Amino acid sequence: MLVEVFNTREIALGMWLIIGLVLMLCSKNLRDGLGGVLKSLFVWNLMSWLLAMAVYISAFIYLFYRIGLWTPDLLKDTVFYVLFSATVSMFKANKISEDKHFFLEMLKDNLKLGILMEFLIGQYTFEWWIELLIVPLAVLLAGMQAIAGNDTKYAAVNKLINSIWMITGAAVIYHLVNSVIQHFGDLLSKAVLRQILLVPNLTLVFIPFLYILSLRMVYEEQFILLSFKLRDKKLLLFAKRQALWKFNTDLHGLKRWVNRWNLLHPQTREEILATIHAFKAQQQLEKVPPVVLQQQGWSPYIAKEWLPDEKLKPAFYDPVYEEKWSARSGELKLDKDWSGNGIKYSVIGTQLAADQLELRLAAYEPKNLQELCTIFKDRVASLYQIATGTETPLKLMNAIVNKKNLRFRQGIYFITLEKST
Repeated sequence: MLVEVFNTREIALGMWLIIGLVLMLCSKNLRDGLGGVLKSLFVWNLMSWLLAMAVYISAFIYLFYRIGLWTPDLLKDTVFYVLFSATVSMFKANKISEDKHFFLEMLKDNLKLGILMEFLIGQYTFEWWIELLIVPLAVLLAGMQAIAGNDTKYAAVNKLINSIWMITGAAVIYHLVNSVIQHFGDLLSKAVLRQILLVPNLTLVFIPFLYILSLRMVYEEQFILLSFKLRDKKLLLFAKRQALWKFNTDLHGLKRWVNRWNLLHPQTREEILATIHAFKAQQQLEKVPPVVLQQQGWSPYIAKEWLPDEKLKPAFYDPVYEEKWSARSGELKLDKDWSGNGIKYSVIGTQLAADQLELRLAAYEPKNLQELCTIFKDRVASLYQIATGTETPLKLMNAIVNKKNLRFRQGIYFITLEKST
């Protein structure tokens, strides 16, 4: 009966999961940790959304059933999707507002041609005892490769592991091609097509639910922050209502507005409305940046986009204290390790004009300082030419290479290169 429902790979994975769970239960520390995890899962806030997800997906399953896209034999695959895809995506919902490509990447992952290959690999498995051996072998090889991959002294081991992966891959492809040839007629059935389309269909209808969940999580987080800044409960309720009404799905705007409370400290309804009005005016200003005279500096809303690296594009130009405004980028990492070597870009000035551009290189015990300087020099040259409209002076490039301090004036611009330790 079990073999009729689950394939050999699923049975093998299930057996190893049971073995792992038994081993965990044999250890008191692991038992306590597992108990804590289970306790954190069974809180009403989380359970209510899991229940809502189950009801939501069930409604679409019924719709799919009515139009012929779902049949009872797909129940197992549906449950697997809910447990290992939908639920995992729910736990990532708090990051959706920070990743503008989240849903696009989610669609790409579930609508790519590779999904057919994944289906075939899952459809035509090996004997159960082979699958049972593959699981620990794959985990062992992956662990060894993670350790040996970045160390030259393990090059021979890494080469051997790659060879094992290639042989294993060739065996899987041979088995797959042979199985497809033998069962080619079965692959052309409507049942197989429904099974292949199940995950893409469920993903498409699940995206609106995830979006609503992400909205709710961001608003809840920001409202908690507001509660620390507003002790008056009636005023807090007013601020929450205004946030929902004025910002709607503009989550970035909501976060920026809440963050400005540290500077503005509105304590009346009129002041709260004034901060929202000022922020909305700021957003309009960002859409149509004003012209800035050369003597005044640069338009901050344009200057923050000058460098080509996505990591060096500051998200927003916001007030930091009194009349001072700034936009600070993330960090462009220069090494794959944990050295912390990287470049950051800042635009500093007033609300309407930036009068300072700053490019900062952080090098903490770098392995190749000369290479880092070359990368930094290219970014400096690019920024200098755009900001001043002139070619980058050779003395500035030489000072970077030689790691020397330098100050000079170029027309109306003052350029400073400063090394600090």
